[in-house]
Amino acid sequence: MLIDLTLDSDPEDHPRILNRALNKLNGHQALAQRTLSCSPKIEKSTIPLKRKSDVEDFAETASNSSYKSAVAQPDPKTSVTSLPASNQDDSYENLFKSFKQKAPGPTLQGPQSFQAAQIGSFPGSRKSSRTGSTTGSGANSAPYTPSPAPEGLKVVIPSPSAQLKREISSAELVSEAELSGTGITGMSEKYYPTNAHEQRAIKGAYPAARKTNRTVTPLIIGAPGPFLTEKHRQPIIDLLCKNLRKKLASIKGPTVSVTQGDEQRLAETTSTFEIVNEYKLREGVASINPEFVAGCSCDTICKPDKCQCLAIEEDSDERIIAYKRAPDDARFMVLAPEFMQRTSMIFECNQHCGCTKQCWNRVIQQGRTVRLEIFHTGTRGFGLRSPDHIRAGQFIDLYLGEVITTEKADQREKIANARSAPSYLFNLDFLVDDDSSYVVDGANYGGATRFINHSCNPNCKMFAVSRTHGDDYLYDLAFFALREIKPGTELTFDYNPKMERVDKPDPNAVPCLCGEPNCRGQLWANERKKAR
Repeated sequence: MLIDLTLDSDPEDHPRILNRALNKLNGHQALAQRTLSCSPKIEKSTIPLKRKSDVEDFAETASNSSYKSAVAQPDPKTSVTSLPASNQDDSYENLFKSFKQKAPGPTLQGPQSFQAAQIGSFPGSRKSSRTGSTTGSGANSAPYTPSPAPEGLKVVIPSPSAQLKREISSAELVSEAELSGTGITGMSEKYYPTNAHEQRAIKGAYPAARKTNRTVTPLIIGAPGPFLTEKHRQPIIDLLCKNLRKKLASIKGPTVSVTQGDEQRLAETTSTFEIVNEYKLREGVASINPEFVAGCSCDTICKPDKCQCLAIEEDSDERIIAYKRAPDDARFMVLAPEFMQRTSMIFECNQHCGCTKQCWNRVIQQGRTVRLEIFHTGTRGFGLRSPDHIRAGQFIDLYLGEVITTEKADQREKIANARSAPSYLFNLDFLVDDDSSYVVDGANYGGATRFINHSCNPNCKMFAVSRTHGDDYLYDLAFFALREIKPGTELTFDYNPKMERVDKPDPNAVPCLCGEPNCRGQLWANERKKAR
């Protein structure tokens, strides 16, 4: 019997899975690429053969070809591995017996019996219907594929490919113990563990908490760190004072300080108060477009009689001049005495003017020139004073805060009245006195002038100053000294200049605590402070 493996070998690039449990033939390791599986219980032959077409079968039958014409005999010089008959495996005998039992016709002996068995057992030995012949399993039926006499099992082994060589070199021999009895099967826990997911989950889980017997574990208390000691801990009030000093240092101009001993109280009161150096515009508030801001055509220094920034008197061509040089020092510009009796707005030059920043008509733009100090007054809360001498008409500082709409200001005023909290609202209604005007709120944002108290006999006055000519809604609120103010004197101004003296104050009105001989007894009932 000849098995030619070269006719059915796989190409070199075809992937192949190496089977570790290779069948053995007669105690030797099988080197064939395919194994021969035979069973004595074969009812019909199921050995796959290379099927030829019916035309070829008919041609071979007609020519009455012999065994040598059907199967090429191997050349002794070629690479043929021949096994002697004495070493044939039982599987071959079982195969031969199965063919012998299934063979039709008379029983034959020797090679003729094997050939007769093949002729009668293989299906598909029908001739083509085109030849007019019928199928036959008798003497007239031609064999489908004749087989040689069982003189010996001959196997033609092809040259192994590169991939097969790698597989053979990396293969491991399976011991007899693994193949016999409880061999490698699909149910082997060694190669096919059923608890693989559980083992993987255990490896990825958090480690179990260690159990400690607290009753036998000593409690060691060492020296506490610097954070836990009261000596090194920084109290909250110290942090607030540090934050307050940082806020006051951010104010532009000369220093703004707090009286010694009042710093802690002020730090607690103003913990939520933020310092700003300009207006903080809120929702609904917008400044005028810079393209609509005009300036004068003066050169270097404005001429008081020709500067277009100055306002003109009614029924006259004369211009209103707000500033003059201080009598004791010509370097300082102060308000003219006659102007302090007016309620007019001051119009200063701006960046669109032809003059320089050193122009005499740019007083508030030069900034604050005096130092300020915040101190606690007692019954009237905190107040403001200056350690410097202040001239009559000298600029002190601006009133700053959030610029909000009138609707928003009404809401904040209702909340302040319900809490009996002080109000820091000032209307910007000098040019537009309706609901469309804006309001400055210095409760949460502002500068040092937020602490100026009211007095019925004030030494300061608030004036409206415009630097953006044409903008009727946004302008500055500036404090000027009405008279000479000695160092250390509290700075005050009248919250409601139009309020008249009453003999019996309204119990619902805000009382006045200025203590002046001409005290009116009350500030206002429910009227917001005006900048008049």
